[in-house]
Amino acid sequence: MPLPVLVDESAAEPLPCYEPTEETTDVSAHLSARIHVFYEKVAAAYHEIKDPPASLGIYLAIKPQEFETEPDWCHHRRYHSRRLQLHDPETLPDLPFATSLTIKSMSLGSGAENATDIRPLSPLVPLQCLVRLPAVQEWNAPWLWERPMPACMPSRVMREHYTWPWEGPLRDARHEFGAAIMNQEKHLCGRTIPASLTRVSLHVWPFFSLPQHDQSVARPNLIHSADKDPVSVGLCKLGAQLSLFDVRAVVTPDLFPSPEAPAEQQWSQMRRFRLEFHTLRPDGRWYFVGAGGEDPHDSEQGGYKISDIEHYTRQTDPDEDMELDNEYGDDAECFVEYRLDMFRTEPSRDRIEPLLAAFARSLTRDNMPSLDDAELFTHLWWYPSDNREVEGYSLPMKLGHRWGVKFIAGRSSEKDKEDRDAAVASAAAPTTPVVQWQVGEWRPGEEVMSLFESLGQQEWLELEWNRYRSTRGCDLLENIESPPI
Repeated sequence: MPLPVLVDESAAEPLPCYEPTEETTDVSAHLSARIHVFYEKVAAAYHEIKDPPASLGIYLAIKPQEFETEPDWCHHRRYHSRRLQLHDPETLPDLPFATSLTIKSMSLGSGAENATDIRPLSPLVPLQCLVRLPAVQEWNAPWLWERPMPACMPSRVMREHYTWPWEGPLRDARHEFGAAIMNQEKHLCGRTIPASLTRVSLHVWPFFSLPQHDQSVARPNLIHSADKDPVSVGLCKLGAQLSLFDVRAVVTPDLFPSPEAPAEQQWSQMRRFRLEFHTLRPDGRWYFVGAGGEDPHDSEQGGYKISDIEHYTRQTDPDEDMELDNEYGDDAECFVEYRLDMFRTEPSRDRIEPLLAAFARSLTRDNMPSLDDAELFTHLWWYPSDNREVEGYSLPMKLGHRWGVKFIAGRSSEKDKEDRDAAVASAAAPTTPVVQWQVGEWRPGEEVMSLFESLGQQEWLELEWNRYRSTRGCDLLENIESPPI
């Protein structure tokens, strides 16, 4: 789906440096019209087919923003934090024959680190499209347009101004998503997510084969002023109707249902679950610290509070624009390598253990009787800056590894039994429940360890250090893991 082409400064009325709200609304209207027409044409075409298929999937690919001429005069126009909305979602027609939904962004070579010319959508858009598919079974979200970390380009102007992921829209999108899941009829035009939906791959932040981040920068508190993280709470509710759930998100322990929660809130249908959690928490603190305990900007109160003025995209051209453009143009280092500082390799016990404990408590057979396996993991990188002390840690430079824990229930699923030879399946599946740890020399405390020991036998796997994260794998819905745009 193409976005409207924007004209350049050669026009009679040149584009302002910053996109005004009215223009964003116009782009939203353009995209909305195309989504409406697409749904209407699919409905009409399906009913005209003499012998239509029993089901089909809806796949929407949003093209990047294009200009009549590439806007060399200012880079603000190339990077977007303001989310596009779906206008009049209540008038979308139902597509009762559609059983899957995928909405993703396309790229002209840009990565998700800075998302050049990528227009992020409100998280309500895929939900509003989803509720119009009453027989939907599967939802794929390769990227929900969240960028938890800024790009760490060598140019200060590019890093701190042009490509900066504005905190206000980032927070608002998370709260919007949580509210929509928790009160669906209110936020989704009187509809609810169809009960037929049982398979979800929801990646809120993007896949990186090698992140390009500076883990020393201060990050905002994205939970305030809510009591709990809206995304985690929303994902917890969504999981109650799913059998396969593949999540990549910035989360808190509130993602997992409490064993004491009512039966309707338990993940009683869950067969396979996988969570890739970000090393950053949504409150602005980190689950991991440096090898020597380094934790810049940490505070018990969490990250910095988001201002309704300072942390949103500007509406008009400020006086400093010319100075910024001149600084960027005169910066001899603007095209050298990214200045990475990824040093958080050591778990912060008081932060990681509540997440592990919540995960373990949710896995009881009474609450998840159909569970085959469940996994919680992240990726850690030792790619410190030149200014960081590295002596004495014996860590392989510029490499990363997977860190996490996986529970295997010790029984094959019905689907596995159908898809594989019975003898092979019997040999491959463990006969007793197993908890596999891949955490290096670190060990959880006694209380947390006892929770996992109650689940089954413990296994300790070696860390596997690599220069890049493999893109050969698949998520639980068998989508190939690769960059999301």
